[in-house]
Amino acid sequence: MADEKLYLSAWGVYCIGDNLERLEWAIAATKKPIKLAPFIESFRFYEQIHPFEDIGHEARDLHNMLSSYEKPEVSAETINSLRDARARWYALIQERLQDLYLVTPKCKIDPKKLMGGIEEFLNQQHFSLLEEIEASDLNEACSCILVGSATAAEHIALRAAESLLRRWYQHKTGNKLRYETWGTVLNNLVKEYPENKRPKEISLLGYLKQRRDEVAHPQRVSSLLEAETTLMNVCILIEGIEPVLAKLAPSPVG
Repeated sequence: MADEKLYLSAWGVYCIGDNLERLEWAIAATKKPIKLAPFIESFRFYEQIHPFEDIGHEARDLHNMLSSYEKPEVSAETINSLRDARARWYALIQERLQDLYLVTPKCKIDPKKLMGGIEEFLNQQHFSLLEEIEASDLNEACSCILVGSATAAEHIALRAAESLLRRWYQHKTGNKLRYETWGTVLNNLVKEYPENKRPKEISLLGYLKQRRDEVAHPQRVSSLLEAETTLMNVCILIEGIEPVLAKLAPSPVG
């Protein structure tokens, strides 16, 4: 997506400092616009990096100016403008980097997948079956696992599982739900299937309900492994009930 914002990684922090040093050297070493332009161009990328978008915007304008410069050397006024811009960027970057924090994930799941959100764990067909709130919950669970908030991650992933259960039941029975509990809905869904034709995902939902009951206890704390396992089980659930989800209309509001 063109409007998607990115964030600096630890390597990105190093690169932005290196780019500033290289720009300082270039401004002191040459007045040729064709040689200065690439050092400014490297900052255009920050148009997409939060919270450095304004630096990227200014770099774009300066780069366009240098790229269309008609004389072989830039004026002293232009050099001063570049020097001022570099000093301003340095101050802004230094200030804003103080609000960024480096987190080292301790999870078993590949952190890069978690950073990409739930879409990294499902194929496009399965992902498209999720309602917006379900996808939001599972993305939030991924974020919580990354920063070590295991109980929050497991709780929010289980909320998505309950939503899937409720949609399944409503499709199967045609009955609308209001305040029925997970256990009540699951028990009623079980009755809709003969024992020998009962989908295995119903048993998975029973296990996930037990997890939800444990996580809801005020003295219970989830481990990261438990949170990751629950997230993966919800993904298995989504894949398993795809034939049901594919036939569902969006849940009614209210």
